[in-house]
Amino acid sequence: MITLLLILALIIAVIAVIFALQNTAAVSVSFFVWQFNQSLALVLLLAAFVGVIIGLLTILPGSIRARWQLAARNKKIASLEKEIEELKEKLANAEQRLQALQLTPPTEKSDSIPASTASKDQSE
Repeated sequence: MITLLLILALIIAVIAVIFALQNTAAVSVSFFVWQFNQSLALVLLLAAFVGVIIGLLTILPGSIRARWQLAARNKKIASLEKEIEELKEKLANAEQRLQALQLTPPTEKSDSIPASTASKDQSE
């Protein structure tokens, strides 16, 4: 893409040089209280240059705002990725504790039926 833009800029520059060489007639330009006598090519190229500068200055605030938003979003992404890693570590720790609890045998309580009652139930 950049190569295409460079080729396009080179073509425009060549056309501008050809234009300047073919339009050398002197023209009178009045602007407020000033008056200039210059070649037509110089006046038109200067007007085009001023137009490009005004266009760039118009685009600049939006471009700066977009870069700031992008930086803020990248910072937010980094903090969320860090939070994800922390949560993954907590999950791994919780899974290890769960496995450890599942592997240990349960402790028996003394809620079992007394032996004398159990033998009576079996004899009936």
